[in-house]
This record gives sequence, structure tokens and C-alpha cells, in this order.
Amino acid sequence: MSTMESTQVNQRAFGWNDLLSPAAFIALAWTLSQIAFAIWPQIDTLAQRGLHVAFAASLAFAMLARQTPSRASHAFWLTLALMAIAPGIYIAWNAAFFMSERIPGLDPVAVPDYVLGLLLIALLVVVGKAYLGWGLTIFAAAFIVYFFAGPYLPGVFAHRYSGLESFIDSQFLSQQGLFGVPVGVSVSTVFYFILFAAIYDVYGGGRLIIDLALTLTGRRIGGPAKAAVASSGLLGSVSGSAVANVMSTGIFTIPLMRRSGYDPRFAGAVEAAASTGAQLVPPVMGAAAFIMADFLQLPYQTIVFAAILPAGAYFIALLIMVDLEARRRGARPEQGVVRAGIGKVVIERGHMLVPLLWLAYRIVAGYPVEGAAIEACAVTVMVGTLRGATRQTPIAIVEGLVVSAQRAVTVALPCALAGIAVAVISFTGLGTKFTSFMVTVAAGQIPLLLVLTMLSSLVLGAGMPTTSAYIMAAILLAPSLASLGIEPLVAHFFIFYFAILSMVTPPVALAAYAAASITGASASETGLRAFCLSLPGFVIPFAAVVHPGLLLIGSPLDAVWAMTNVVMGFLAIAAATIGWLFRPLPASARGTFLAAGICSVLPGLVSTLVCFAIIAGLCAWALQTREPRIGKAAG
Repeated sequence: MSTMESTQVNQRAFGWNDLLSPAAFIALAWTLSQIAFAIWPQIDTLAQRGLHVAFAASLAFAMLARQTPSRASHAFWLTLALMAIAPGIYIAWNAAFFMSERIPGLDPVAVPDYVLGLLLIALLVVVGKAYLGWGLTIFAAAFIVYFFAGPYLPGVFAHRYSGLESFIDSQFLSQQGLFGVPVGVSVSTVFYFILFAAIYDVYGGGRLIIDLALTLTGRRIGGPAKAAVASSGLLGSVSGSAVANVMSTGIFTIPLMRRSGYDPRFAGAVEAAASTGAQLVPPVMGAAAFIMADFLQLPYQTIVFAAILPAGAYFIALLIMVDLEARRRGARPEQGVVRAGIGKVVIERGHMLVPLLWLAYRIVAGYPVEGAAIEACAVTVMVGTLRGATRQTPIAIVEGLVVSAQRAVTVALPCALAGIAVAVISFTGLGTKFTSFMVTVAAGQIPLLLVLTMLSSLVLGAGMPTTSAYIMAAILLAPSLASLGIEPLVAHFFIFYFAILSMVTPPVALAAYAAASITGASASETGLRAFCLSLPGFVIPFAAVVHPGLLLIGSPLDAVWAMTNVVMGFLAIAAATIGWLFRPLPASARGTFLAAGICSVLPGLVSTLVCFAIIAGLCAWALQTREPRIGKAAG
């Protein structure tokens, strides 16, 4: 795993034993500052964003210091942590002047602006490499180089903006640079959902979701794997992070799957695929969904409603695959997996469902999403304190505040680095040039452009957090799709899905690598299995382009028809992936199932009906030629 992933694995351990450590102190200060922003929204926006980025970089350095065994390295990282705070304080202190009095591009850049601006950008690059890995760091550095080298480049990609003064002016002294839209969404929205997830977990909400999933599915064929799918989908909807979700639910579900006889590679792949798909599940869906709403200038509940059917289709397909794999192995309903009935679970801790229901209600009702998250935090504390089974000590709540900041680092830092790239794209006109380039390469053909966009999104997402991958793809690729007449919401969802699926796409499948660290299996083999299990997710974006009703665009009949197409296709893809449907499937049948499943979402009634007929015929053939089993299990 990358440095970011190993850091995420150890996040729960940090701060638990020593809340007086520098990292814990910085984390707590950051969370308290975010609470202050919510209480006093009149604080200058630029001040909020500057402090947000500074705290994120400082905390990342402090966490790196905690992990190093060397005293010299420890002191080095802590020194950088202290230095990272300075630019944030400077921006906050002068925010009123920068936002209301200073004229960008006309007023000169002062010496402190140069010094602290360059310091912050340099620290972001350093911490990006150390904490997030090479992918995003190289990407941001490449755009910085492009900004300065543009006037000397030949051809269409040349530009006339350059110079250190204009770079600092645009990147550090305004809300269009590294403090732009991505950081704005992180500070005003995403942090509060991360805070809610951490507080909810402190009060046992995560464990409740896992227990409910086990009680509902644990006694069925393939119960532990189905519980992993259900719990990861529900819990990941709140956490919004594939890797964090793997590490929180996987430590429970993967051992259960292993004890039930599942291959460790398959067990890890199920957890990785489910945790990745959880970023598609409303109401939270990860940070990228909030940024999408901001890009499209749509209410967030519009994004939530559009995501319902695709998320349902993805998890239906995953559950079908898990069931087929269990039946292929001849598994029977599990015994001893569920130690308590659903009634007991609900009686003891069912009240912790209230914060989730309240959060969903407020978002769907159109209430500001950050306010809904803050309210959900308060409801969690109040409801959790009512019962002794979930009541927590003040120190546990403080630990939750610390953990929320730790988790927020993996969103805030990528947003800051992505903000640098977004500003360069905006100031140099690269986005328009790249759109023209993509349309030219695709020769104006939508199918070819969709394939190129998919590949580009997966490459951009290799080794990157979902948020960064989506931002880059949305800036560079979405305009080309819109230029050929694709609905903007559909275009952004197309990119959003592939940014998410990059987490399970080899060769850099971060969610699968995290799962492999639990199973002990090969990371590459786990990644390949996770990729195969996630194949339905690769069909959904194309299906949404062909059938916009899948995103609830159009009439209810359009939505029903789209969902029917997708689910029927996913049944065929599941059978092809697992290689079993009532009986083992030969290669020819698997290939036919796969082709028919993919083609079932193509436009045209005739082609759809032909694919349906092929799938139905293959299912009937498999059923008729199956080998009878003695004592066949029902499930």
C-alpha cells in the first residue's frame, strides 16, 4: 500500500493513548476551528480556507512525525508541521484586505506574499509525496511547470500567462487558486460529514450497521459475504472513503468470510468492491459528490436522487455474484455467524439509527447539507447518551474529534493540490484546448469519446483519492462530453463513476490493496478479483448515457425501463464473472452471457429484446442441464 493507505490503517491507533501528542493537539485544534466556522459563518471565506489547508498540511506532517522511529526525522517533520501553520495564519489575518481591498492582477505582490505563498505550495508538494504518494504530487507539479513553461511551448497548448508574481497572485492571494472550489467544498461541507461519521462511530453506529447486516443475511447461503456487501454499502455511505471503509468494516467481515471457506483473494475482493461502491450510495457518497453539485450548480439532493438507481443496481449485481460464488462452492446456510437476533440488536442499539434517518431526511428535504451534518452530530450525541449501551465518556468524544481531523486530511490535501491544477487550467485556458483535442481525437463520435473519457478517468484516478481524480477529470473531460450534447449531469456522473472505480482498477487498486493487507493475500490478485466483481460498475456510466432515466432524468417509465435493462444485464455479467448459474458454465456460455449482458443496455428496443431473449434462453439451458443435488440447500 502507499503511504496514505498505511497511514489510514493506523489512524484509529493515533491519539488513543496520548491525546497530548502534537498530532492530537493539531487535530483537535483543527476540528474546533471547523466548529467555530459553523457557529460564526461570517468569518471570511478566505480565512476559513487558508486555515483549513494549513491545518491539513500541519496535521499530515505531525502524523508522519509520529510514525518515524528516528529522533532526527521526528524533529524534522514536526518543524515542517509548525511551518505549515504560518501561511494559514497570514491568510486569515489579512483575509479582509485580500477579499475586499486588494485588486488581483493590479496590486503588487508583497514580499511576505512571495515567501509564505511559496512556502505553503512547497510544503503541500512535500507532504503530498510523503503522505499521498507520487501520483497526485507529480500531477500537481506538472501543472506548476506548465504554468511557467507555457509561453515557450509550441502549438496550441502554449499560453501567455507566466511569471512568479502572477503565479503567487492567482494561487495564494485569491479564492481561484489552491483555495478554490475543491478546498471550499472540503471546508464548508465535507469536513462536517467526516465529523459526523467519526462521532457516529464513537457511539457504536458502525458496529450497529455491521450487526444489522449480519442478522439480515448471516443465516443465508453466503451470509458473511452478503453481510460484507450490505454493511460496507451502508457504512461507506457515511464515511465516503473506500479505503477507510475497507479498514473499518473489513476487519470484521473478512475474517467471517475466511471462516466460511471463501478464498482470501475473493474475500478481500468482495470487501474492496463493496467499499468502493459505497461511494455511490446516498446520502453522503464521498467528497466528490459535493464538488459535483458545486460544479453543476445543482442542489445536492438532485445528486442524491440521481444516484439512487445506479447504486441499487451495483449492489444488486454484487449480491448476485456473492450468491453465485457461494452456490458454486456448494455452500449451505451458515451456522453460528449470527449470535443475536435482529430484535435484540434493535432493542439494545436500534436508537442509533435515528441520526442516520435524520441526516437522510434533512438532505432529501433540501436543507443545507453542512447544516444537516452538524445536526446529525448533535442528534448522535443526544440519542447515544440516552442509553447506557451507547453512552460515551467525554474523553471518547474528544477522541472522535481527533479522528475526524485525521480522516479529513485525506480529503483536504488532495483538494488543495487539485486546486493548484484547476487554477492553472483556468488561467491558461488549457481546459478549452483539451476539450477541442478530445473531440478531434474522437472524430466527433460519442461512443469513441466515451471510451477515451473512461480510459482517461481511470488513468487520472490511478493512485489518487477519488476526490482528486474526479476534480481533474471534471475539469479536463466533462466539457468534451457536454460539447457533443450529453446532459451535463450525465457527463459528470460518467466521470464520477470511473473516478471511483479507479480504486479497484489494476494496476493501482488502492481499496483492494487495503483489503489484501487484512487477508494476507496477494495485492495484485485481490485487485484483479475486485476488478472483476466491479465490472457492473463499468457498465453503469455507459448505461446512464444511453438511458438517462437511470439518473431519474425523464419520466418514471424511463427510469423503470432503464433499471430493467441494467439489472437484466447485470445478471448475465454476474454469471459470466463467477462462471456458474445453476451449474458450472463453459467458456462459450460465459462469453455469451458477458456479451449479452453488456449489449442489453444498448439503445433500441429490438437489440434489447434480442439480448433479453439470449439471456433468458441461456438461463433456461443452465437450469435444465444442471446436476441434481442431494439435500440441496435453500437460501
